[in-house]
Amino acid sequence: MNNQAIAEFLSEQRDKAIRDFQTISNAHPRFQETFVILVNFDFVAYHQQLHSEILQNLIFWQSEGTAEAKPLDAILFEFNSIYEHAVEARAYGIIDWQEPELRVAGFDMGYNYSFQDGFEAVPGTSLSFLQPVEDLLSPETIDEFVEPEQDMEEIPGFQLLVNAFLFSGLVVVHNVLVELDQLSAFAKIELKPKGLFLLGGHDTGLVYPIFSKSAD
Repeated sequence: MNNQAIAEFLSEQRDKAIRDFQTISNAHPRFQETFVILVNFDFVAYHQQLHSEILQNLIFWQSEGTAEAKPLDAILFEFNSIYEHAVEARAYGIIDWQEPELRVAGFDMGYNYSFQDGFEAVPGTSLSFLQPVEDLLSPETIDEFVEPEQDMEEIPGFQLLVNAFLFSGLVVVHNVLVELDQLSAFAKIELKPKGLFLLGGHDTGLVYPIFSKSAD
């Protein structure tokens, strides 16, 4: 798994979600309004913000040469859920990981791993591009969309809208991580040669690779 494959997957998912959402004729007007926010979102400013933010947070990811520290299999960025408190992802250092079959399209990372001591739920990365989705799903507005016993995933266009936001942002997160690695910003982090940066929602099981140290 390399960064070219990751970048291609993220871009393809972004483009597909945007294209498919635009073909839906019966999407709720609030979904349409939220999609316009995505179209106008300033991802250039987000890129610059994230670059500075990760540089500041690196201090929380470093083992500082402690004898107990182990090389990291991965760094996991985990947010709460797409429905609530999604705009910030905390960072976790993953060690002793009995790796599952890695897939660029996302995979269940399982539970056969440990957290590096002192590297658990520390500042990770902001996902401010998800704020419009979080606003859309606030308790004050969600009743506009769903009938009793109905799930949001059943509403036409909802999952495509979520994917459009998520993958649009992850393309930028990936680019920032590549940029910082080229600047040797991660030199003090003991990430294994094929170590990964991952992102996923809390207790969803599914994580997406968003950066790889591997040159393969």
